[in-house]
Amino acid sequence: MVNRIYRERFRTCKRQGLSLLEVVLALAILAMTAALLSQLTRQATDNALASQRQADAQILCESTMAEILAGAIPMQSTDWTPVQFSTRPGNWHYRLESSATERQDMLGLRLGISDDPQKTTGQVELFYIVRWVIDPNLGLDVLPEQTDATGTTGSTTSGGASTAGGLQ
Repeated sequence: MVNRIYRERFRTCKRQGLSLLEVVLALAILAMTAALLSQLTRQATDNALASQRQADAQILCESTMAEILAGAIPMQSTDWTPVQFSTRPGNWHYRLESSATERQDMLGLRLGISDDPQKTTGQVELFYIVRWVIDPNLGLDVLPEQTDATGTTGSTTSGGASTAGGLQ
C-alpha cells in the first residue's frame, strides 16, 4: 500500500526544474557558439585589415606611376625607395624595373609597392602595375615647333600607354 501511494504521488508530481545534465549541456552549447563567433569576428577583422592594406597599396602604386609618367620620377630601374608624401599609414616603398619590350622604341615599366621590403619570406610586393610607354630617350615627347598659316608657332603633343596590373 505504501508503495502504491508513492507511485501515485510520483505520477501526479510535475517536474519543477532542470536537471544538472541539462544545465551542463546548455552551457557547453553556449560556450561553443561563443568561441565560434569570436573566431569568425577575428577572421573578419583580419580580412578587413588586409583588404585596406591592399587598397592603400593600389592607390599608392597608381599615384607613383602617374608621377613617373609625368616625369617627376625618372624612368630608371631602382631598388626599394621610400614613397614620398604618402598620406597612407605605413612605411611604403616602391621598386621600379624598366626593360626593353618586343616592340621597338617602347619601354616596359613594372612598378611594385610594398609596406615591408625587408621581408625575406613570402610575398614582398602587395601590388604591382605594368605599363608600356614610348622610350623617352627617343625625344618623341617634344615635337618640333610648327608654323601655321598665320605665322605663329606652336607644338602639339601626343602619347600613349598600355597598362596591366595585378595582385601578388
